[in-house]
This record gives sequence, C-alpha cells and structure tokens, in this order.
Amino acid sequence: MKKRFMRLVVMLIILATSFSIVGCSSKKNDAQTEGAVNENENAPEVRDKINIAVDSDVGNMNVFGSGNTYAYISNQIYEGLFALGYDKEVVPRLAESWEEIDSTHYIFKIRKGVKFHDGNDLTANDVLFSYKLMQEDANYNQYVINVDFEKTKVVDDYTFELYFKEQNAYTFTNLSNVNIVSEASWTASPDKMVTTPIGTGPYKLKDYLSGSYITLESFSEYWGGEPSIKEATFTVIAEPSQKTTALETGEVQLVMNVQISDIGYLMTNSDYNVTLDTGVQSLSFFLNMNENSVFSNKQVRQAFGYALDNDAINIVAYDGYGKAGTAPFSAAMKDYSEKMVGEIYTTTDVGKAKKMVDESGVDGGVVKIATNGTSAQIAAAEIIQNVLSELGFTAEINNYDSATIWNVGSDPTQWDVLLMVTASPSGYGVDSMKAFLGGLNWSGWKGESFDRFMQLCKETIGANSVDASNEKAVDVVKVIEEEMPIYSLVQLANSYAFDPSLNFRVWNASSLYLKDLKFE
Repeated sequence: MKKRFMRLVVMLIILATSFSIVGCSSKKNDAQTEGAVNENENAPEVRDKINIAVDSDVGNMNVFGSGNTYAYISNQIYEGLFALGYDKEVVPRLAESWEEIDSTHYIFKIRKGVKFHDGNDLTANDVLFSYKLMQEDANYNQYVINVDFEKTKVVDDYTFELYFKEQNAYTFTNLSNVNIVSEASWTASPDKMVTTPIGTGPYKLKDYLSGSYITLESFSEYWGGEPSIKEATFTVIAEPSQKTTALETGEVQLVMNVQISDIGYLMTNSDYNVTLDTGVQSLSFFLNMNENSVFSNKQVRQAFGYALDNDAINIVAYDGYGKAGTAPFSAAMKDYSEKMVGEIYTTTDVGKAKKMVDESGVDGGVVKIATNGTSAQIAAAEIIQNVLSELGFTAEINNYDSATIWNVGSDPTQWDVLLMVTASPSGYGVDSMKAFLGGLNWSGWKGESFDRFMQLCKETIGANSVDASNEKAVDVVKVIEEEMPIYSLVQLANSYAFDPSLNFRVWNASSLYLKDLKFE
C-alpha cells in the first residue's frame, strides 16, 4: 500500500508588526515665521505602488491568454458580467443584476456609465460580441458551449438576454471566465489586443517589456472607484530563490508562488507574512493516447499508474506541503468522495506494473515528458523518468515555461506525458475533467469509453439534486481511472509571501484582486 508516512501540519503564522511613520520634512523659506509648523512634517508615508514577483511572462494579453501570470493580470484589466470571489462566491461585475426566468433563461441588466480604458462606453452589444468571440478559441469555447446563441440576444443598450441549451450546474462558473471587450476596440486593435489590452477593469496597461515586467496603472474612470494602489508592477523572476531574495531586499512586496524550500524559513520570520492555501489545484499529468505514443495502449497506461508513488513525489517535489493524489482531481473539490479512491492510486507495485507492460506487447520506446520548467515539476518529472526506466522505456524531459505549456499541450507530437496544474474555477472536479478531457482533450481520448465519459458528465452536471449529482460523479471518476487519460499526483498548496502591512488575500482560489489591496 502507498504509505501515508508524512503528514506535515502547516500552520499559518500571521504576525502583526508595526511600522514606523515616516515624517516628511521640508526647509522653511524666508516667508515662514519661526513658529510656523510644516503641515507635511507628521504626514504618514503614502504607499500606493506595489511590485509583485511572478514566475513567467504574461504572454498573450487579450482575452484568450493562459497561465498563472495571465490570470493575475487579466483579473485587473478585464471584467466579466460576474466573477468568483475570495470564497468562490458569485460577485457582480458588469452585470448590475440578473433575473432567472428558468434554469436555461436569464436576463442581465448591464451597468450604465461603464467605460473601457480607451473611452468607449459599455453596452449590451459588447457583451454579446464577447460571448460570440469565445467560440473562436479552442481553449475558451468550452466556457460558452452551453450558450444557445440562436436565442441569446440584446434587448436594449443595457439588457442582455441569455439562453442555455440545457440545465447545467456549472454554467455560471464557466461564464465567469468570459471577459468583456469593446467590439469597436477589438476591431480597431492591430494585434487583437495581444499587446494592447483594453478592458473595463480597475487597471490599465502602462508599460510592458516582454519577459521582464508589466506595469499597470489605476483607471481613474473605473466605475467602482479608483483603487488605493495606483501602480502595480508584475516582475518576472524565473529563478524561484531570487523571488525570496527580492522580497528580503524590498524590491518586491508580494511573491506569488513561493519556492517550496523557502516556505519554512519565511513562515518563521516576523518580517513577512505567509499564506498557504491547500485547495483545488493538483499536479497532474496527461497521457498521450494517440497511436504514435506508447500510451495508446491502455494496459501500459494502467501499468504506469501502478508503478507510481504519489507520497514520494509529494515529499521530493513539494517538501510534503501537498497531499498525495487519491483520485483524478483534488480531494478539495466539492464533489469529491472517498468512493472515488481506486486501487491504482492506493497501490504501488512495480512488479505488477512490469508484468502488465510485458502482457501489453509494447516493447520499450521513447517517452517525451513535458513540464512548465518549475523546480517542482522538474523534480516530479525526474521521478517519473526513473519509473519509466524501470518499466523498460527511455524517457526524456523537455522543460517549457508556463506561458507556452498550454500550446505544447495542444500539440500531441511534442509529448507523451504532459505535466500540468489542473483545477476548476467552479470547485467541482467533474467540471474540471469535462473541461480538460472533453473540451481540450489533449490526450486524444475517443471511442466508446470517451462517449460514456461525456454522457456521464452530462448526467452529473444536469442532475436534479446534489446527491444524484455526487453519485454520478463517482461513475465519471471510475471511467477515468479505468482509461487513464489523466492522473493526479499531488494536491497542491498555493503559497504566497508578502509585506506584513499589505492586506493580501487569495482571490478566486489562486489569484489576486489589486482593487482590494492597500498598505495599512
């Protein structure tokens, strides 16, 4: 049995620290009387700029971007009709209100007086344009796949009538990923906003140097009021240890994704606050099921699963701060249950795995492993490489960055094992599986088992009760575990370190919302 031999209890240490008020002094001029008091002498230091350390470049800045850095920045520039907040609750944004006519029909009232960064006014026509725009992108069309565009329409400048094809418990959370752009701005943009993003958010682009930094400035005409933080720079620091150094020297005030080996040190240092958020993200891998890969054979895929030790990967790659995977998605997902735990996750048996490979008739071969280049994924990939070697395969590791790994995923000629952090904005595992395996389908899964999987997803998401939905979710997982297009290695803990005077909180599971931040 896979041993649960390491349970680290991570305690959140938030130490209240006081900071001195820096007085501003100025020379008195001749006109000042000897007893006059400079009104600025005792004024507190105004801290309205922030520098944030991120792992990688933002890449594409239009509405079709991907990766963690993109998510951090797009949250500030773009807005949807609503968003998912600090507790994944639905938060109104460009929709002032909405009315449910029935489970497949909603009427949205759009905020009046909202301006885009270039001065264009928001109308319901821009909303419909943006929803239709999502259909053009392979990664984003999954979010509007349930929208019935034949019925959906604009009623007037500030009324948008939205129809769905069928009842779907996850539709609203999927639609939270649809950001609204101005049709006029999009049409006029020479590069479709790849480097010139224009949204309605509280921040707009000020400066950008590819691979180095991106600076945002507050939008003075933002409908929700101007933010306390007037300028925010996201600095790309690819070397994990250098992010911690940048925090120590004061170069940055917030580190997104702290290096695992630095967490303990920072948590015991009163000069910094650390937030650990063990949530819905998992380090998973996809297996290439296309005919040119050794993993086109189901028995080889299953053998690989039996040969893995998730506890060991958690300890080596994440210093034990995560949790060994027990199902295709994180145990923190709302629809997870112990019924989903299969033998392929609870058993490490290399002997059995070798026998399965022998019986498959697959005689060795080269396996290409793709990672996003982070130290954790590289460490996990090296363990996987050794496991594959024991099974008779030659494995090579190819490291990319988080801005391009999604493009690599869509090209199955570049990988056989694709390491990826998987999650779902809705907090439902089946939603995640449907998006990755059904929508993106990087693995190339097809046939009767795939059709069965998609049908079960449909029944789960459209179920009339929570109990019925959760029961169907177990059936979905059993099909996935049998076919092995995806395997979850470790349930991740998101880690953030920051200046203790900053009121940082985690937005929407693993991001941030600058509008709410300030130095206190």
